[in-house]
Amino acid sequence: MKYPTFLISLLIIIAVLIPGKNLPDVGVGGYDKVIHMGMFLLWALAVRYDFDTKPFRYIVFLVTGLLFSVLTEVLQLVVEGRGFDVYDMVADTTGLVAGLLIGGRVIRWLKQKLNPDR
Repeated sequence: MKYPTFLISLLIIIAVLIPGKNLPDVGVGGYDKVIHMGMFLLWALAVRYDFDTKPFRYIVFLVTGLLFSVLTEVLQLVVEGRGFDVYDMVADTTGLVAGLLIGGRVIRWLKQKLNPDR
């Protein structure tokens, strides 16, 4: 696993292991789902950055992302005040797909900014 993917994955796991009583109330207005989408969008971009292969393995990416989403929901079953939420997985999947759709362009732009001589 590469560095950005590892870091984002670790931050997501830490976030889902925070007990429910220690979380700010973000359930109003659907902010919770926006946060899930954002986390998995960032995860998708990190994976795309770390594993930018020709051709990019879209199916492997989606299956891995979906399994990671399921893992985060299952982990929440053992955390006080948290639980498994299918709608969180839908938001995670939306973030994954968005990351997949914009990832190639974002990564090309980012690599160009980081390595302008290429």
